Amino acid sequence: MNLPPWIVEGRALHDGAGAPASQIVTSDEWAGRDAGTLTDFLGHAAGLIMQESFGGFEPPRLSIRGSGLQSAPSSRGVALLLDGLPLGLADGSFNSSLIDPQLAQRIEIDRGLDAWREAPATMGGALNLVGARGTSPSSAAVHVEAGSFGALRANAADGWTQADLSANGAVSFSRQDGSRDHSGQERSAFFGSLREAGKPGAKSTVSVYYARPDYDVPGPLTLTQAQSAPRSVSTDVMRDQPRREAEVWQLAATTSAQTADYAAEGGIAWLRTDDFFRQLQANGISDSSSDDVSLRGSVARRFPIAGSENRFQLATTASRGWRDSKRLLNDSSQTGALFGRDGLYATTATFGLEDDITLTRTLTATVGVAKVYTRRDIVDRMPAGTTPAPTTRSLEAAPTLPQASLRWSVRPEVILFAGVSQAAESPTFDDLIVVSGTYPRLTRRSQQLQTQRATTWEVGTRGEHGPFSWDVTAYRGDWINEILRLADAKGAALGAVNAGPTRHLGVETTAHWRLLDQGQRLTLNVSGVWNRFYFENDPVFGRNRLAGAPPHVGSAELLYEHPRGFFGAAGLDWTAGQTPVDHAGRMTYGGHTLTHLRAGWRSKAWTFFVDVSNVFDERHIASTAGVLDIARNPAATSIFLPGAGRSFTIGLEWRR
Repeated sequence: MNLPPWIVEGRALHDGAGAPASQIVTSDEWAGRDAGTLTDFLGHAAGLIMQESFGGFEPPRLSIRGSGLQSAPSSRGVALLLDGLPLGLADGSFNSSLIDPQLAQRIEIDRGLDAWREAPATMGGALNLVGARGTSPSSAAVHVEAGSFGALRANAADGWTQADLSANGAVSFSRQDGSRDHSGQERSAFFGSLREAGKPGAKSTVSVYYARPDYDVPGPLTLTQAQSAPRSVSTDVMRDQPRREAEVWQLAATTSAQTADYAAEGGIAWLRTDDFFRQLQANGISDSSSDDVSLRGSVARRFPIAGSENRFQLATTASRGWRDSKRLLNDSSQTGALFGRDGLYATTATFGLEDDITLTRTLTATVGVAKVYTRRDIVDRMPAGTTPAPTTRSLEAAPTLPQASLRWSVRPEVILFAGVSQAAESPTFDDLIVVSGTYPRLTRRSQQLQTQRATTWEVGTRGEHGPFSWDVTAYRGDWINEILRLADAKGAALGAVNAGPTRHLGVETTAHWRLLDQGQRLTLNVSGVWNRFYFENDPVFGRNRLAGAPPHVGSAELLYEHPRGFFGAAGLDWTAGQTPVDHAGRMTYGGHTLTHLRAGWRSKAWTFFVDVSNVFDERHIASTAGVLDIARNPAATSIFLPGAGRSFTIGLEWRR
């Protein structure tokens, strides 16, 4: 089936497994459209909550099933992978602006039971960018687009094959002035690989990835300012000039072998990152460099037991990271005095066993258990006596995580599944180290936090019937020690805390309906996420919703395609319900519906398109810069990030 752009198609990564399959977004699916933000690439996939920050490639609020929803300035709760090896740090944190999806052939999205298999040390799941573009005949070789707010994006890909050896690579560049004052950004990236195919079923790959994003941070506004003057910035931003500059290198090698009854794979990667983040005076400047080494391996084998077919798999991962972290004052946009320096050492390792058991021709069971080991060491590197309390601290955890599931093939094209799994995630260094005090007397301290854990039950169905296909999952997660990040009314960090019992409920849906398929095509694509994340009888917040999560987000697009190459589409993105800004529920913001139009012409080699986003120029709140415990003065609280206004994009692509 030739899926139109942005449709997410499931596939079974683990043949016979009882878990839901990964979702896949291919490079073909974001062709013929404006793709400047991570939401443009992934925002329409089931289960993802994506809220923009400043309307560009800077890190959005990214969450799967509520995991990591409140993490900032770095993200956590989702494993960010490149060909199965981490692009995040060993403590579980990552900066999503370091990835450029335009360079990859496809993106795999793992959540729920499948996430347990791929990333047991995270609560939400995994995003895995697979392969450099340039190897598929349908890949875009050259893509150029320009648009409103000074936007310019370009990428190119190429590949070469001879006998058993192949090489491919992709390069990209993007820049824009931004929809708000002080919101310019620029990023360049490269991804290349060399692959050798040996004996049948065996292959080895070496790859290199590089990215350098630089972007201004326009900062938050009060609700009134965000609604009346969405392009403005505060006087604090004009004084402090917040900006983030980062760089990443990843060198990796992988190998795999597969037969009808046996499969094995392994990989190793070295990750080098540099990150300079000039924040507002209340938080100062963070300047860090890190080196992380990761290993990954698995082996699977099929064999019969008591007349039943079994597929037994062992998988292990290990990451070790070394980071030098400095905190300095922001003296009105100038780098001021050093008030903190730490050596940060993280270890995260997992070992998992899993068995897929074929009970009948249509019924498969999966049982498994994973052991996770984490250690976080903070070593204070400031001279003795220069800080009120040294930050030196060590934390260690070793949870055991079981899972079990059933998968029933009602018909070859219709599947029902159900299961239960446990997940655990240890705090990151951004959770453990807190900046406090008032400028210029800023200090930092470390704190003790527990590993957060959750038991999640889920049930769902996916399949197709004639021109209609669907993917629906409902889940309930019971969390303990959930890590929540808080800020005060001026955006200054209050640090992370372990909450009491919390519950995450949700329904994730996608649907694809081919309304017309007789030369001309008319296709309706719909996705939606409903959730309710709330406290379980908290002594302060009762059963209030957790701040930061919209009750419902969704999208729909009606796409028309003519046999002679013309295409046109009308789409909607919406957020429904009141989103709480503080856990006390004193301050909320409403939803919105944005309309988008695009049209173009496609031949075998060329595609031309025009894309109009937010057609009616609706003023709306994209997200917030953190969340609060209690909004004590809502009218004066600067925490809101206004969304971008109407924008036009024109693009041209050439395919091999």
